[in-house]
Amino acid sequence: MGNKVLIIEDAKSLACAIQEELKQKYEIHSDIASSLAEAKELIASNQDEYFIATVDLQLPDCEPGAAAELTNQAHIPSVIFTGQNDIHLRDQYSGLELVDYVFKSASTGVHYVGWLINRVMVNQSLKVLVVDDSPSARLSLVGLLETQGFDVIDAADGTSGLELLSENPDIILLDEFLPDYRGHDLCREIRSKSQNPLLQIIGVSSKGDQDTASVFLKCGADEFIARPFNPEEFTNRVNHRADYLDQVKAHKRASEEKNRFLGMAAHDLRNPLSFIQQACKRLEKIEAGNEQVKTIVEMLMKNTQSMQVLLDDLLDISAIEMGRLQLHALPINLTDIAQERAMAFEDNAAKKNIQIKLETPTSTMVEADPSRITQVIDNLISNAIKYSPESSIITVSTEKLERVIRFNIIDQGPGVNQEDQEHLFKTFQRLGHETTGGESSHGLGLAICLRIVNAHNGTIRYQDADGGGSHFYFDLPR
Repeated sequence: MGNKVLIIEDAKSLACAIQEELKQKYEIHSDIASSLAEAKELIASNQDEYFIATVDLQLPDCEPGAAAELTNQAHIPSVIFTGQNDIHLRDQYSGLELVDYVFKSASTGVHYVGWLINRVMVNQSLKVLVVDDSPSARLSLVGLLETQGFDVIDAADGTSGLELLSENPDIILLDEFLPDYRGHDLCREIRSKSQNPLLQIIGVSSKGDQDTASVFLKCGADEFIARPFNPEEFTNRVNHRADYLDQVKAHKRASEEKNRFLGMAAHDLRNPLSFIQQACKRLEKIEAGNEQVKTIVEMLMKNTQSMQVLLDDLLDISAIEMGRLQLHALPINLTDIAQERAMAFEDNAAKKNIQIKLETPTSTMVEADPSRITQVIDNLISNAIKYSPESSIITVSTEKLERVIRFNIIDQGPGVNQEDQEHLFKTFQRLGHETTGGESSHGLGLAICLRIVNAHNGTIRYQDADGGGSHFYFDLPR
């Protein structure tokens, strides 16, 4: 199948408008024929290049509709683009290989034709499964979908439809009444078995009552179409489902590109940052007696350490969101890690005269990646110190619950207001209040914690502490 469009239109300005719309917005090339004779010449020499045509019904050198007959004989699906809004005329061309019937009088006509042509081109990469026990109904649906450019497979019953899930369809059309399934029950089963989170399911039925659509939708369908339907309505509904798929995929690609960029930028910044840190250490030794230089070096060290944490977190969030978080789970005692990390932060806490109080049983065994769980605990303890006032207490504890092991960290800080609680575990979110010692916070730590804990099939939560302060905790399966 080709990748060009044949525009059969005697109004030069309109033909050029369609051509420009296709080229500028969709990068699709086209040829223009202003008469039936020119259209015949172009098809004779370039027929395999055209995957679709736009056809004007009224041309100066032929009977009305001759161009539509020409493209149909050449097996080129066509969009009739005409000013004739006549229901009888539309019915006359319903037997042709017709993509749509569009009116020139509509102000958005050219834009719609451009969208539709691009949609037919993109549809070639999408697979549709039709499950319907009626041979005539199934044949009709397959024909309509193939005219829209889709790669179509079909099944006469639910069991065969389930087997065809291995073909990885992007869209599935289900009849409600099948010999071995009710369509909505099959819809529910497909949702449970399909590995494709973007799969679009459309229910179709000419029987049933007024609740059929709602039952379908409650069982996981994205759309419902009642028979008898207008073919143009049907194809538009399916095309808009395909459009939704494209938008989600484009968003996913953009997100992956963003994460790749963040990862590359963070990685590239590591070397110069490491050089600055090494230079600061040397300056610290050389100028040990110069208090002014010592102060500057301390400022540089503090800021480069903060930058290092940010870069590490950027690399983490990039890897996690691109699905590259690797866990090396081992049987570990969460109590041991909690005690070890609490001791590691004692010096930082002492700078604010903060006491870290431990309340841990002897053993709290979980199956987890020790380095990743340590990362979560470090982040929670570090945050507690950042937001706690001078001379306060931070309580770190682990406990055995019926099904999970829980890690708690409770501080005596200001807590998190209700508005901020909704955004706590999202990326690049800062809390509404400031750290108590001027420490930096870039809003990635808790988002990373959430993803790490989720990867362990656990949960992480926040609640206000009794008597004021913050209480963060995460649960891991026992």
